[in-house]
Amino acid sequence: MPMARPSGSPRGPRQDKHLFDTEYSLRSRLLISLANDLAALGGELFELDIPRMAFIGNQSAGKSSLVEAATGIAAPRDSGTCTRCPMQCTIMRGAGPWSCTITLRFLYDDKGNPLKGDKEVSFPTIYDPKDVEIWLRRAQAAILMPRANSLDFYNKSREELKGMQADMIPFSWNKVEVLVRDPEGADLSFVDLPGIIQHHRTVTEVVPFVKKLTERFIKNQNTLIVVTVPMTGERRHLQVADWIVAKTLSLDDFENQGAFELATQADPEGLRTIGVGTKPDMLTPGNTSGLDKWKDILEGTTSNLRHGYYSVKLPSDKEREEGHSRSELEKREKNFFGSTEPWKSLDNQSRLGMRNFVENTSRLLIGLIENNLPSIKKRVDKLLAKDTRLLSRLPELFTADNPIAVILIRVAAFGKTLQATIDGTQRKDFVRKNRSRYDTFKGEIKNTAPSLQSSGARPAQAPAAPPTPLIFAQSITNLTPLGPIYVADVQETIRAHRTWELPSYVPFEATKEIILQHIEHWEDPLTRIFNDISKNTLDLVRSLVHDPEYFGRFAELVSFVETVIGQEAAALRAQVSDLLKKKFNMENSSPLSTANLERFNQERTTWLNRIYGNSSQPLYSDEHKVMADVHAYFHIASARFIDVVVLCIEQEWHKKLAVQLEGSLIEKIAPLPLETLNLLLSEDPKVSKERNNLTTRITNLTKIRARLSEYEAQTREEAWGADLDGLN
Repeated sequence: MPMARPSGSPRGPRQDKHLFDTEYSLRSRLLISLANDLAALGGELFELDIPRMAFIGNQSAGKSSLVEAATGIAAPRDSGTCTRCPMQCTIMRGAGPWSCTITLRFLYDDKGNPLKGDKEVSFPTIYDPKDVEIWLRRAQAAILMPRANSLDFYNKSREELKGMQADMIPFSWNKVEVLVRDPEGADLSFVDLPGIIQHHRTVTEVVPFVKKLTERFIKNQNTLIVVTVPMTGERRHLQVADWIVAKTLSLDDFENQGAFELATQADPEGLRTIGVGTKPDMLTPGNTSGLDKWKDILEGTTSNLRHGYYSVKLPSDKEREEGHSRSELEKREKNFFGSTEPWKSLDNQSRLGMRNFVENTSRLLIGLIENNLPSIKKRVDKLLAKDTRLLSRLPELFTADNPIAVILIRVAAFGKTLQATIDGTQRKDFVRKNRSRYDTFKGEIKNTAPSLQSSGARPAQAPAAPPTPLIFAQSITNLTPLGPIYVADVQETIRAHRTWELPSYVPFEATKEIILQHIEHWEDPLTRIFNDISKNTLDLVRSLVHDPEYFGRFAELVSFVETVIGQEAAALRAQVSDLLKKKFNMENSSPLSTANLERFNQERTTWLNRIYGNSSQPLYSDEHKVMADVHAYFHIASARFIDVVVLCIEQEWHKKLAVQLEGSLIEKIAPLPLETLNLLLSEDPKVSKERNNLTTRITNLTKIRARLSEYEAQTREEAWGADLDGLN
C-alpha cells in the first residue's frame, strides 16, 4: 500500500508571486532573528529546544554544494573534511545591498563543556560574495585556535592558513555564524555540520568527535534534520536508496549508513528528517533500477519520512569556476529537471530544485518556531522563577564596618558554647556520649583484675598462667597473658623471688610481680579512651567552627580558625597524653602504695574470710596471703586509676581546651591588618560561585525573556500596520 504523500508539499505550478514578497516574509525574518538571538543568549544551555535546521551528510555527499546553493556564498573546499566546526547560516531577504556578516561564537571549551560566559567575536562585514570564501577560512582558523587573537587572522592568506594547520585543533564545538542579507535570497536559517567520516589519516579522535557533535545538534525534538544523499548509480548509493525505501541497509556497509544512520537514531519515526538527493545527473538513463527507486521516493509513494525528500542539481566544479549567476544556475537546474526523465514526468514537481527545497523547508522551520514560542516562553518563566527563588535563599552579602569586632564577637560566642557543652548545659549528647565511653573504660580496666583461684589445682594439660581471650584488642606488645592464677602459680612465683629471707617471710617482690603483670594491661585502654574522647571533642569543635552562627558562613575565617585550633589542640593533646602516660607509669612501677589502709585491710580480710570463714585465729597460707594482698591492692589501685584518668581528661583536656582555644584565637586575630580581617569575612567561594552562576543565569534568562517580549511587540506593530493599510 503506498505511503501517505509527504506533508508540506505544495502541488501544481508555483505562484508567480513569491512568498518572500508578502507579510509572511516579514514575520519569517522576525522569527528567524528571534530564534538566532535566543540561541546566542544561551538557549541551548537552558535546554529551550529552540527550533532549528541542521544539514548533515557523509563526506563528499554534496552537502557543501547544498550549503553554497542555499546561501549563495562559496564554502572552503579542500581535500579531506571541509567543515571543521558548526557553521550557523542565516539568509534574509532585504531591500538593501548584498552583505555577509561573519561572527565567531565561543560557547564551549575544547572538550565540549559549556564555558561560564559566551564570547562573541565580530569579523568585518563583506560586500563582495567573492571575498566570503577566504574570510570563512580565516574565521574557521580562529575557531580552531581559540587561544590566539582573532584579529591576527584578518590578513592571513590561504597559504598562511594552511601553514598553521599543525597548531589547530582538529574540530571545535564553537560556531562560525554567517548572516547573509540578499535582495534575491530566501528567509532561511540552518547549521551546517562537519561531514560524517569513517577514518582520519592522522587524528583518530576526529571520527568519534564528528559523530558526537552531530548527535548533540540533532537530538532535540525541534531540530529539522536535512540529510544529503548522492543519487549516483554507484552500488553503495543505490544501497542507500534501498535503505530509504525499506530500511534494510546492510550493516556491514557502515560507510554508506553514516548520516542517515545518525538521523534514524535521533528520529526513528522520521517525523523531522528531510532527505535531499544530490547529483541526479549521475543517474544514467540505463540505470532504470536507480531511477525508479528515486522516482518513487520523491513522489512519496515509498517515503518513510514525514516531510519527504527533495532532489537538487547543484553546480559542477566547472560551472562554479565559470562564475555563473544564481539566476543562471537556477535556470540550468530547472531545464535539467524539465527535460530529463523521469524527473520531467514527476507528478510532484515541488520536490525538484533548490528553490522548492528552500521555500518549503523555510515554511517548515518558520512554522516550527512560531508554534513553539508559547512553550519556550513558559520554560523561560519557569526557569527564571526557580533561579530567582534559589538566589533569594542564599545568605545576603555580608559587609562590616568594624571587621575585628564582628570576628571577636563570634569568637566569644564560640568559646561560650564550647564551654557550656563541656559543662553539660548545652548539647547534652556530648557529655552523655563521653560518660558512656568512660563506663566502657571502667569495664576494660576491671576486666584486667587477677583471676585468683584459692583452691583447686592447675589443669594438667594447661601450662602455667594460660592466656585467655581479652575483650579488647591489644596494642601493647610483650605483655604477660592474663589467665587464672592458681595456688601453685603463686608458690612458683614466691620460690622464684626467695633468697635469704627467713622461713616465715614472703618476698614482697612476688606480690609486686603478680600485681604489675595485670596493671601493665591498663596502657592500651588508656590510649584508646583518650583517643576516643579527644576525637569526640574535636568533632564538636569542628561542628561549631562550621556552624554559620559562629564562623561557618566565611570560608576564609573557617580556614584561619581551624589552623589556629589545630595547632593549639595538637599541643594540648600532646601535653595531656604525656600526663596520662605519667599517671600510668606511677601505677605500673614501684612503689606500690596506698594511704587508704583501712580500705586495703577491709578488702584483704573480706577475700580471706571467703576461704577461711570468720575464724578468730586462722592459719593463712603464704600463697593465700599473697593472693589477698594482690586482690586488695588491685581493687584500690584500679578504682584510683579510673578516677584519675577521667578527672585528668576532663580538667586537663576539656577545661583547658575551651579556655585556650578562645584565648589563642583572640591573640592571633587582634594584630591582623584590616585587609586580612576583611578577607576573613569574605563570602564562601562555593556560595559566591553559586551566587555568580545564578546571577548569570538570571541575567541571560532575563535577556531571553526581554527578547521574547520584543518579538511580541514587533508582531503587534506589524498587525497594527496591517490594520492601518486595510483602512486606507
